[in-house]
Amino acid sequence: MNDLPIFHSIILFAAAMAGGAAYLFTGRQRGSGLKLLLAFSAAYLLGLTLLHLLPELFHAPVAHPGWFILAGFMLQVVLDYFSHGVEHGHAHIHPHAGMRHLLTIMAALWIHAFLEGMPFGGMPEGQVHHHGHGHDHAHLHDHRSSLLIGISLHKVTEALVFTALLVASGLSRGKALFWLIIFALMAPAGAWLQYGLIASGAAWTASLGYIVIGILVGILLHVSTTILFEGESGHRFNLIKFMTILAGIGLAAIVS
Repeated sequence: MNDLPIFHSIILFAAAMAGGAAYLFTGRQRGSGLKLLLAFSAAYLLGLTLLHLLPELFHAPVAHPGWFILAGFMLQVVLDYFSHGVEHGHAHIHPHAGMRHLLTIMAALWIHAFLEGMPFGGMPEGQVHHHGHGHDHAHLHDHRSSLLIGISLHKVTEALVFTALLVASGLSRGKALFWLIIFALMAPAGAWLQYGLIASGAAWTASLGYIVIGILVGILLHVSTTILFEGESGHRFNLIKFMTILAGIGLAAIVS
């Protein structure tokens, strides 16, 4: 039985609130610091996905994991259309865009955040690892702590841009704070839903963790590569950004 996702939920909620508060207190949503944080978190999530989550998923006792990865990737393509790139840190802000427009963006972000939070309700067990001495071992590798680092950093930048969008669209800071809290609760809600489903003991939930990880891998591949491949002005080489990306991948390489 997995532990209650209390700690993970608190961190995910706090990360989103910190990002939103950073805008509410400073009024800034752009700058080199934010770009580097975006690059680092994207590189870390990409590295974690390719070096840990993806290899283990293809050794998992679930049929055709590639379909779940594609489903997550294509789902994020659709969500991006409605969220206008908030996940990537560069939403196009339209003053007084109207509540209907904002609700469309928020619905896409809620789905995105909810799915990102689900693995924290219980990671799948029994991934197979080849040890090179004639036999395999099935170990439980709980990557929630490693994943929490990347998702939390992602939540900070995402919430900052989202809050800036709300304020620039004409909402008062009080209303912006209300919608920020709702957004911040989405990832914890996903974690608690998955925990509850797994705890129910229903037979169909045996593969739930693997399916969710597959979908998340697809989402992270889309988000991280989109952030990293968004070029600088004039497509100039940025050494600091490049070193930041290497640092993110390096951290992902050493985490377990």
